[in-house]
Amino acid sequence: MTNDGLLGAASDIHLEMERSLERALSSGQNRPDRLPGLQTIFGQLPRVMAEEIGNLSHLPLKVRLLDLFASTIADTCALQPSAFAGVVRAERWRSWLYFIADPAASALFVEVATGCEGIPQGGLPLRTPTRTDANVLRVLFRRVARALSSAFSILVDISFDVGPVVEKIELEPQLTLTSPVIAARLCLDYAGHQGVVTIVIPQAALESVRHLLAGPAATGPTGPAMRSREDPTWTKQLSEEIARSFIELNGVLEERPIALGEVQRFAVGTVVELELTSMSRVRLDADESPLFWCELGKRDNALILRIDDEFDQQRESVDEFYGL
Repeated sequence: MTNDGLLGAASDIHLEMERSLERALSSGQNRPDRLPGLQTIFGQLPRVMAEEIGNLSHLPLKVRLLDLFASTIADTCALQPSAFAGVVRAERWRSWLYFIADPAASALFVEVATGCEGIPQGGLPLRTPTRTDANVLRVLFRRVARALSSAFSILVDISFDVGPVVEKIELEPQLTLTSPVIAARLCLDYAGHQGVVTIVIPQAALESVRHLLAGPAATGPTGPAMRSREDPTWTKQLSEEIARSFIELNGVLEERPIALGEVQRFAVGTVVELELTSMSRVRLDADESPLFWCELGKRDNALILRIDDEFDQQRESVDEFYGL
């Protein structure tokens, strides 16, 4: 064996020793079975995920937790061919997470989210994934992020921002292949056809809330929700105040810059041309905050809007969303 070969073998042995050490360390206080609060959070996550994701398709969805375990980046973040991962920022923890959809979950979700009403008995045929698939899967990862935030809310308020969807994970500077993580594998079941989504959380991200996770988590809501059950008068007042609140709702067909000189020439009868087409969508704003993309339609001689998709502040254009 050459010197280069010996060095390479020694490097591989050293890396495996580091990974073994990380596994041993993470099997101590960082084991999920020693964090009852974390077990409670992930115990209710399948129900929340089913609610968040299930309304995106006609097919019924079942979600179940397969396992929750301590591992390392190297053992959890190596993607299979045709698998996708969402790179997720937890700003409050100053850390990154990873959501991974295996090839079966990727293909299933793209199929059902784009209008499929049934899956062939033998499953979906294999095909090469596209950037459009990645864009559709970003919707899945955003719903998983919302569900995870909701599950964590029994102990701590935390939001997760989904960034790029990738086919190969490039680790953030503060992470290495031997970094210890908590991983949860969840099965998505559409009418008997299954795929797996894995949530990977670096253990360093949980340090600030480890004292909460180490204790038993409340099994029900706290704060205003709990108070509303204990105080009927407060509940009635809150409901009445919410019912009397108003926000401005606007549907925006198109926005484009225009010269001030052209505006000065406006008069009664002036025609302003828009560049929208029959495929254009309407942006629905609430109190000047974009919320949804809508389809424009007509019913009983009135124009109507049907909510089609959530508005994403990070999208630069509709064409980019569809991978065009």
